[in-house]
Formats: sequence, C-alpha cells, structure tokens
Amino acid sequence: MPTDPDLPLLARRWGATAIPFGQVNPQDWLDTPAIQTAFTALSQAAALRSVLLLSGPNGVGKSALAGRWLRQLDSRLFQPLCLTQATLSGTGILSALATRLGKPLSFRRERTLQFLQDAFAELEHRIPVLLLDEAQNLSSASLEEVRLLLGLNLPEQPAFALILLGDEYLLNTLKLRHQRALFSRLAAHLTLPLWTPPQCAQYLLRGLEAVGLSSGAIEPPASDLLASASGGVPRSLCLLARAAWIAAATQGAQRLTPAHVQTALQTVPCVPGLLHPPATAPADPRS
Repeated sequence: MPTDPDLPLLARRWGATAIPFGQVNPQDWLDTPAIQTAFTALSQAAALRSVLLLSGPNGVGKSALAGRWLRQLDSRLFQPLCLTQATLSGTGILSALATRLGKPLSFRRERTLQFLQDAFAELEHRIPVLLLDEAQNLSSASLEEVRLLLGLNLPEQPAFALILLGDEYLLNTLKLRHQRALFSRLAAHLTLPLWTPPQCAQYLLRGLEAVGLSSGAIEPPASDLLASASGGVPRSLCLLARAAWIAAATQGAQRLTPAHVQTALQTVPCVPGLLHPPATAPADPRS
C-alpha cells in the first residue's frame, strides 16, 4: 500500500471524475423534505424582513443549507450579509456589517451606526439579509446589539431580515430573561433533523453518481453500515464514506465493502452512531 497515495490517480483508476464524497456540490446535494421546507421558510423570512431560527445538531447541514440558499438569492432584491465569526463582540458585529456594506472602519460606535443607517438607505428597495452562523456562541451582549440594530432609527419595518443558525439548545437560551426581547421577535423556528437510513443510502448513491460511478461501486451491507455508524449526521456520513473509499482505493479494490467501512471507523474520530451503544440489562446479582 502506498504511504502517500495519489488520490486523483486512484479516482481515475476507479473511473471516477473526482474523489467520491469530496465536497458537497450541486450534483450530490440531497434535497430532503426538511431542506425544502427550510428553503421556503428562509425565503419568506427574507421577503418579510423577519427573524428566523434554524437549529439542529452539529454536522446536520445548517451552514451548507444556508450558504446554498444565500447564493441563490436574487441580488436585485436582496443584499446578503453573512457573519461566521461567532466570537465577535457587539461592536465588532457593527463594524463588520459596515465594512461589508462598503463603509469605512470606525472605532466610534455612534459613527458606525450612522454608517449603517446610510448604507441601509443606499440599498433602497434591496432587503439586507443578515445571517449569523453558530449563533449559540455569540454573547448575550452581541445578540442584544443585533436586536437593537433591527430597529435602527425606528423604521416602519425591521431594518433587515435576520437568520440565526445554532445548535439544538439555542432556542432555550433565547427564552432566558436577558434574551426574551429577541425571542419575542422570532417569526419561525425550524429544526433540521438527522437523516433517515433511506436518505443516507440515497446520499451515498448520489455521491457516487456525481463522480460518474454506478450504484454497484458500493455493496449494500457497506451502505447500511455507513448509515448506521453515521447516526444520520450528514457530515459524519460524508467523512466516513470518503475514508472508506480511500481504504478501498489504496488496497486496489474496485468496490466499497463492509471491511473498508470498518477501516474508516478506525480512522474517523467522530462516529455518532457508535457513541451511544444500546444499554444492556444489568446482570442478575443472584446468578
């Protein structure tokens, strides 16, 4: 086995146009009913300048979905503003938004607010859409700064649409007293669920087809093991499937088998489906 395999070369030997399960792309994107519902809700929130919370466990695909949605927004109607640095202070968020809207950096808060007010006015009919990723990591003060910004200069409607992406605990955090004002503005809350076994199998086939491979490139038991080990977490499924393919390709195999998946399980640290094995009944002390 080569110590430093040429992965593109191995892909070509498989007859693949690229490394399977390399990156999420339009060809292997799995458009589940939950994702379709989320797309509709996100579009409605943007059009209505409302506040929406999209939550779910780590790796379920919130950021991938939101990024895909932002990229398809009509630039004639919307101005997307995405902040992924959830460690920013309230002042840092204001400054980051101002610079993204083409305004100079200022260390005076009142000056930055004026820049933002001017920038929103210059957008005219275009609706700003602010997306905060990993919002559960933002401080209470930062979230409060964003909430206050919604009512900048007391407009007739919110100054922008606000999309919050966070883990499954963020909703309860917003219910706390110091975040109740923002919680009361939530127009909708959606949770992205884990994938079902059939959806995991569909993703695996889609990922193979995206690089020109057929369903015969993976044995059904290997597909079932990948779905089970991933626990329905899309990110884990992708990482495990890619590691299994690398194991197969470096061994000269032309098909993914359960043995290759077992190798992947020893390589990928986070295997959600194996983290919580079913509890066993306690032993009978009389035996």
